[in-house]
Amino acid sequence: MTPFVSICIPAYKRLNYLQRLIESIQLQTYKNYEVLITDDSGIDSSVYDYVISKASDLKIVYYKNSTPLGSPKNWLASISHAKGEWIKIMHDDDYFTSPDSLQRFVDQVDLNVDCIFSGYHAVYENGDIKNKTISTLQFNHFIHKPLNLFSGNIIGPPSVMMFRKSVKETFDERLKWIVDWELYIRLAYKYKLKYVPQPLIEVSYNDTQITNSCFLNPVVEIPETLIFTNKYGNNLFKHILAYDAWWRLIRNLGLKDISELRKYSSDININVNILKIVSFQSYIPSAILKIGVVSKILMSISYLFNRNR
Repeated sequence: MTPFVSICIPAYKRLNYLQRLIESIQLQTYKNYEVLITDDSGIDSSVYDYVISKASDLKIVYYKNSTPLGSPKNWLASISHAKGEWIKIMHDDDYFTSPDSLQRFVDQVDLNVDCIFSGYHAVYENGDIKNKTISTLQFNHFIHKPLNLFSGNIIGPPSVMMFRKSVKETFDERLKWIVDWELYIRLAYKYKLKYVPQPLIEVSYNDTQITNSCFLNPVVEIPETLIFTNKYGNNLFKHILAYDAWWRLIRNLGLKDISELRKYSSDININVNILKIVSFQSYIPSAILKIGVVSKILMSISYLFNRNR
């Protein structure tokens, strides 16, 4: 089986990273693919100039967004142009681990699979590399209890995924911090997922990543997690790991009053379980909540108390 694969690259200025990705694509032993680049760089022409210089080496279908879209709209724009049966989205700062990486994704293609995931290396641009590959058992546990992914994204960023073009679920353009694993949860409920427990992708951790501007930023984290929570309602809080994720978010942001929460979510419904967590933590000194073991015990008490009410 040799399915036609669209390698979709939403690009933004970072030419040094894009060059690395393109070079890794050129090395791939599997050749039945197209490369799509949607350029979100605005007036910066560096990506366009690079694509023109590579025209004789690698056929690239290039699109320039007339107005910068941002993430994940630029991801969606890239996917919308794909002609392949399968879509391999690649962030412009990530790249394939080895020349057979794409082949190993394709090897998993069959009629009973809609989405294929792989392990990955976290590549810190200071030189450190960590293997973030999870086990097949962990992946199956995610499929069995998708909502537990709310407690921590063990799957990785979108570059570790290849999916059928016919898959209807896609990235929620209202999100940017939790946009990847929020989609994975929906995919796990509706589609057949498969996992390759080897690192096939190198994922870059660098200063230009969007997540850097989101971490501990209540303007981003609170509305996005509320949007996610409202999709699943009280069912989410039946999972202690998901309950713990909200507990940690409220603790880490130092929210001690309902008014502080509403300040960042005036137009979004707040689940009653979240209000209970804020109320519970309001009676506990911040210094106590920062003690890991103590915080975990208090979270468990709060979970048991609220679950039975």
